[in-house]
Amino acid sequence: MDLEKDSLLRHEQVKLLYEAMPMTIIATIINAIVLVIVGWNVVEQQLSLFWLACILMITSARLLLTLLYRRAQVQPSDGHATQWETYFTVGSISAGAIWGSASLLLFPEHSVIHQIFVAFIVGGMCAGAVTSLSPLPLQLYSFFLLALGPLIIRFFMNDSELTNTMGAMLLLFLIMIAISGLRTHRNLKQTIKLRMQSESQENIILQSKKEQQLILDHAPVGVWLIGLDGRYRFVNKTFCDTVGISEKEFLSSTQQAELLGEEMAAHCLDSDRECLEQDEPHHSHETLTFTDGKPHWLDITKVKVRDKNNRVTGIIGIASDMTERNLAEDQLRKLSQAVEQAGESIMITDHQGTIEYVNPSFTKITGYASDEVLGRNPRILKSGNTGAEYYEHLWSTISSGKKWNSTIIDRRKDGSQYLALMSIAPILDDEGEITHYAAIQQDMSMNKMLEEQFLQAQKMEALGTLVGGIAHEFNNLLAGMTGNLYLAKTEISGFPDVIKRLDNVEELGFRAAEMIKQLLTFARKGQLEIKAFNLTSFVKDTSQLIEATLPENIKFHSNLCHDKLIIKGDVRQLQQVLMNLISNARDAVEGVKEPVISFKTEAFKADAIFCNNYPDIEDKLFAHLIVKDNGSGISDDEKEHIFEPFYSTKEVGLGTGLGLSMAYGAIQSHHGIIDVDNSIGIGSAFHIYLPLITEGTPEPTAKKTSKVVPGNGEFILIVDDNAIIRTTCSGVLEKIGYQVIEAADGLEAIEKFTANQETISLIIMDIIMPNLGGVQAVERIKEHSPAVKVIFATGYDKNETLQGDMPSDEYPIIFKPFSIVKLSQIIKEQLDS
Repeated sequence: MDLEKDSLLRHEQVKLLYEAMPMTIIATIINAIVLVIVGWNVVEQQLSLFWLACILMITSARLLLTLLYRRAQVQPSDGHATQWETYFTVGSISAGAIWGSASLLLFPEHSVIHQIFVAFIVGGMCAGAVTSLSPLPLQLYSFFLLALGPLIIRFFMNDSELTNTMGAMLLLFLIMIAISGLRTHRNLKQTIKLRMQSESQENIILQSKKEQQLILDHAPVGVWLIGLDGRYRFVNKTFCDTVGISEKEFLSSTQQAELLGEEMAAHCLDSDRECLEQDEPHHSHETLTFTDGKPHWLDITKVKVRDKNNRVTGIIGIASDMTERNLAEDQLRKLSQAVEQAGESIMITDHQGTIEYVNPSFTKITGYASDEVLGRNPRILKSGNTGAEYYEHLWSTISSGKKWNSTIIDRRKDGSQYLALMSIAPILDDEGEITHYAAIQQDMSMNKMLEEQFLQAQKMEALGTLVGGIAHEFNNLLAGMTGNLYLAKTEISGFPDVIKRLDNVEELGFRAAEMIKQLLTFARKGQLEIKAFNLTSFVKDTSQLIEATLPENIKFHSNLCHDKLIIKGDVRQLQQVLMNLISNARDAVEGVKEPVISFKTEAFKADAIFCNNYPDIEDKLFAHLIVKDNGSGISDDEKEHIFEPFYSTKEVGLGTGLGLSMAYGAIQSHHGIIDVDNSIGIGSAFHIYLPLITEGTPEPTAKKTSKVVPGNGEFILIVDDNAIIRTTCSGVLEKIGYQVIEAADGLEAIEKFTANQETISLIIMDIIMPNLGGVQAVERIKEHSPAVKVIFATGYDKNETLQGDMPSDEYPIIFKPFSIVKLSQIIKEQLDS
């Protein structure tokens, strides 16, 4: 311990030496320059400059040493005080020696005044050294002897009364400053020791206080001491952090209301008053809001503080912030409620598989109450449809700590079976051991229904792709056939019986074309003639037609609402849907004693159940049409397939299997819904929901002429890659009064039009052709003739195949096979426009 104190003392002494060094250096430089200037004319100048250079060099070295010491930030524990003391001693001896050399180099032999001035300067430097060098005697005395010793000797060597007097005075001055330096050294040393003792005591006290404060600050509870005057005497860090107010603000404030606000201050004062009125500690649970604006749940205990005279001087408060604990309990409560209210079945078993918990959804899905399954094994849900290897694999997976995800068919309490998506996860303790298993089941019955609907839609899409692919070829064949039939009828005008038969063939051709349109519409690829109309009036007219076609033994009822149910749709297509449904109903009531078929219309507003059953429907208001019969009904197995194409329950030759599938596609194209309710032996009811429109009025049906409009010899360019259609169309146009130029593709059309630009009045252009399509060909032709008149013709469907090749709306489009009457009318409209 003594060695440690001596080392610390030595460190402080060396520190004082270096702290005084800058002032010593300044004084040295000033005195050295003054000494050289004063003796410049009485001393050899080269010696003066040499001496000055030496003292500046030594002074610079001492200054550098001081800077290095400060940068090193020497600490007592480093043990480097002796090293730096040695460096300083060398510097002070060098400084003393250079000042002593002044008595040899700067001492004028013939100028007593300058000799006295040298003694004055050197003596002043020694007097100043008493303060700066007194921390250590070696440095002080070595400087005195080296600086004054040579000067004293020099005065005595001159052996004159004056110089001897000066030498004696300098000797006496040396003794006096040596004594003064020793006294100063002792006082300074004693001062350092006292300061070190004081600092040591203060450090002990401070360390004790820090330890106490550290304990209080890191305590998990808030602690405070408040006097009877309402001023805080002490607060710990936890309390400050909880309240959000600094310790300085607490201790400097005189009023609680300034810190906590009037409302909270009043609350705290009431609590303090209750504590002072009872002898026992005051305990309370309080919810307070601090500066963060958030509520804090506190568990507070307050105790009265008494002095040595047993007088109450204040109150100590201890508060535990229970906010996080309460939030955690709240989270746990939310989690528990979420499990309780979850729509999925949740079951928890122990590590051996014994059921310990089931939520209400488990009861809802399985039919088992919780008290019926607690303590039992989940095997009570086995349906018998899953093999033993499934459960062996399941158990080996979860018992190894892995999750299990799979679908499974389980059995309810009533014996019915259901498809479920099941997930089982092991629950581990802190050591990673399995303690429980959590199983979640989702009833997939609704998902299965949606999946079946999706598969049905896929089947429809597949058939639509097939129909869309062959529709163009059929339309081309029909166009050629109907065109040639027209030509044939014009050639045999004198044979009315033959013309009648040809008319029948022509009608069959256009009926085939209509069938193709219906197939395209069924596949959602056809072009619908959409317009707004009153469904109530439409059904009324249709029901009259239907009633006339039904056998007399079938009773027909219609219950139509009086409201106008305005929808947008294709009248012809919806009429075909109703005819198909009536045809099926007629077959269904065959053999029934009192057969009945009925129509019903009503407005319908979608409710939550309807929206859940049909999640893809966005509309809320519908026209609801019901076609009902009291026939034999439809079985559940048949119900799953009735809207599939080519599915039929009728005998071979009595049905195509396309009626209901085409009805399904038609209603889908109208963004509606078709569904069926049935009961075996009671009958079936088909429900059709079509979106109502709130704006617009039914479009009037335009009256059209049925006569061919003849031409006046105008030239028409026919462009089609099918030679038969091209030749047939040319023949038809020539028959009705036009002249024709033919082209096989877009490139040839450009060539023919350029050569006959002044002659050609109209172009009938096929859209899809090899080499160059019709739309691109017209664009090139317009570069030379912007006013060219064009009618586009195609056998493809507009909505799907032609999406990327559709011409602009300024050009009319006719679809193959087209009526000669309609073609003549469109040509006339274009020529007259």
